[in-house]
Amino acid sequence: MDIGGIDYLGIKRVLERGSGIIIAEQENALLVHDSISGAYFLACENKETGITLLDRTVGSDCDLLMVSNAALGQAAFERYGFSEMFECYQVAYYGEKLAIDADLSVRTADEHDLPMLLKNYHMISPKELAEVIRRKSILLGYSQEHLVGFIGEHLEGSMGLLYVFPEYRHRGFGTALQTYLIAKTMEKGYIPFGQVEKDNQNSLRIQEHLGMTCSDKLIVWMWK
Repeated sequence: MDIGGIDYLGIKRVLERGSGIIIAEQENALLVHDSISGAYFLACENKETGITLLDRTVGSDCDLLMVSNAALGQAAFERYGFSEMFECYQVAYYGEKLAIDADLSVRTADEHDLPMLLKNYHMISPKELAEVIRRKSILLGYSQEHLVGFIGEHLEGSMGLLYVFPEYRHRGFGTALQTYLIAKTMEKGYIPFGQVEKDNQNSLRIQEHLGMTCSDKLIVWMWK
């Protein structure tokens, strides 16, 4: 199956970095397991085909799943007893390298930064956050030696973990941090990508301002 489109960038990333293992492949479907994040990724645009493939390979043992089709995602969510679902657009940067804000200095977070990060960011579990730090995937941004915020890469490779401290908001630091991460991701030879919740119009506008391309369709994440 061709996975060159924006909807499949998560699958493409884990395969490119060598952590993705192909579980099943056929003409119109591809199922991959990522050894780092533990996630399963299913590229399939047909609900019946996708459910049959999941039934045959992982079924209820799957704790974290991304599917490229909203109808298939809803069916899988109900069938396998997932507790949470995140419907989102995939965004990606395909342009030229962006200029990094000279007023922003950046360092990589380490284990000593974990308490501060746990205090301010609650969108992922403490265990996952610690692993992200261990993999050197969170960047801390400074302006005039003051910590203004942070951004990172989720375990499967998508950009996220963006947080700007309240006193530094509305000053362009969020955009500066994302620009920096986009540039660093491109230096590694990858396409920068992330996800935006389907109803978050403000975030979608920010991504458009940065020159990100947005998918036409929704992808779906689900977990237990």
